[in-house]
Amino acid sequence: MKSSCECLACLSRNAVNIASRLFADKVLRRQHIQQAMQQLVDCDLSKTPVHYLLGMMDLMCQENADAYYKEKIQSSQLAEKLLEELKKQAIFDPESFESRLRLAIAGNILDFGIFGNLDIDRALDTVRRAFTAQLDLQKIRRLQQRMESARTIFYALDNCGEAVFDREFMRPYRHKTILGVRGKPVLNDVTATDLEISGLNDFAARVVDNGRRVAGTILELAPPEFCDAFASADLVIAKGQGNFETLDDTDQCTAFLFMAKCPVVTQLLQVEPNSLQIVLKNFPAE
Repeated sequence: MKSSCECLACLSRNAVNIASRLFADKVLRRQHIQQAMQQLVDCDLSKTPVHYLLGMMDLMCQENADAYYKEKIQSSQLAEKLLEELKKQAIFDPESFESRLRLAIAGNILDFGIFGNLDIDRALDTVRRAFTAQLDLQKIRRLQQRMESARTIFYALDNCGEAVFDREFMRPYRHKTILGVRGKPVLNDVTATDLEISGLNDFAARVVDNGRRVAGTILELAPPEFCDAFASADLVIAKGQGNFETLDDTDQCTAFLFMAKCPVVTQLLQVEPNSLQIVLKNFPAE
């Protein structure tokens, strides 16, 4: 998905947020924000927003700088508490594929790249409403059938917090799952070192990372191990808007699961803002 002028506002907000977290010195902060803004001024919008975010992250971040570490912990703890609450209220049925799927998609609200000032009550309300939101039951059935028959599933994770719900969704398939994570810290996305706080340590058959601060899946920038695992999987499940933006032209059998949170994506898909989305691409004909 190519960028549009509307993407510049979101990228600019992220530049300010990231710099504010990384640089206590006001002069350094201003310099890095100005440099990031200059990158945006010079961009031709021919690439995905994730490409331009990568450029800003590489500009501002030291090797292991993790500007959103506190939010990673916060959102993961919130997700665990919410999961327990949902189980007590019998809203969530862990034995139901559809129930687990709704939970996994709704978890995409825990995204500090989009909702930098995330309101906890709003997150709780969104996840609860996910269990009554309208979804295409035929798509749910087709996805379940593909997951059952697949020998290997490449599961591209998105945010911490959300990953707690991904864990519940993928539990029956963990033995044939390859987890794809970010190579370096970017926003509050999951890296290999963040798997423990999401309860995903030793969860899957294998873990591969995309090699860089890419808040999505840009295969031409990913290491061979990641690309090989992606290409050889019988099914790719890609979580979050970043993965949708970077993989919408893939030839792989892919299920995109996310909440449509920005105007560019909602206009592209012709859907309502903050609606739950299941986008199936290259699925075999029934």
